Amino acid sequence: MKQILFLLVTTLLIGSTAISCKSVDLRTDALKTNSITNAEEKGKDLLIEAKTAMGYDKLSATKVYEADAEFDWKGIWLLMPMNAFPGNNNKELKLRLATNSFDGQVEYKEGRKEGVIQGVQSWEGYKQEVGSDYLKRHEHDRYIWGLATYHYLMEAPMHLPDAEIIRYAGQKEIEGQTYETVYVTWGSEEPNKQFDRFLVYVNPSTKHIDLLEVTINDFFLPMPKGMQHATARYERKKTSIGAYLPSNVQIQLKGPKKLENKVYSFALSNYKFDSFDKELLYPLDDVAPIGFNKLGE
Repeated sequence: MKQILFLLVTTLLIGSTAISCKSVDLRTDALKTNSITNAEEKGKDLLIEAKTAMGYDKLSATKVYEADAEFDWKGIWLLMPMNAFPGNNNKELKLRLATNSFDGQVEYKEGRKEGVIQGVQSWEGYKQEVGSDYLKRHEHDRYIWGLATYHYLMEAPMHLPDAEIIRYAGQKEIEGQTYETVYVTWGSEEPNKQFDRFLVYVNPSTKHIDLLEVTINDFFLPMPKGMQHATARYERKKTSIGAYLPSNVQIQLKGPKKLENKVYSFALSNYKFDSFDKELLYPLDDVAPIGFNKLGE
């Protein structure tokens, strides 16, 4: 039955994207026509202002941090093989992350995988079974992708101002709220196969980043280009270090939709900073740390 439902949903989704071979372009019409003056300066100023307003300079001063996480998948999406952390639905997880990197680990705190730890160190994956010190090396793309992606979604405001290409993209209204938007990418302003693209939605009242519209070139499963597009909607709370970090992140397919329209969401709570030894996240002696870099850089 699950296989039949998966095939039906996949067929519908592929049909809805018209089996598009065209890369998703997040640029606004104003950007495409070069009708915005000082777009680079305006965009960078907005991102730096948001980074400061949310206190991400305080997060960048830490070495490591941790948080409890709980994922909530909506309905039929649970039957799709899209979950980077299988067995996590409505089960508590613990995320431990090295600040300003893609390195971290997830520990299952309950459910059928209770006690299992999956980690990534310099893009090398490892697994630690319950009650064992042995680290099994693996190349499970889903865990590596998941840890790196959720890590980046949590830290994005800290890194976006350093992107190669930044352009103010104009205003957009979502459910009655007007946002200032900033287009961010690397390589070329036009869509390319190597780098993802972001459309950042900055709330002009709070200066917080409330939404990130993103492309996903390197998902761990093959996806039609029309589906390589999602939106992360953020709720934030002030943490003990004064940084406003995500308390709930809602993932929507393609562009922003009504708040209740989600594929899944994940709640984050009980943030702690520099609460454990950073070496815990670097158990692979033969793998050198590479910091906030991707392989080949």
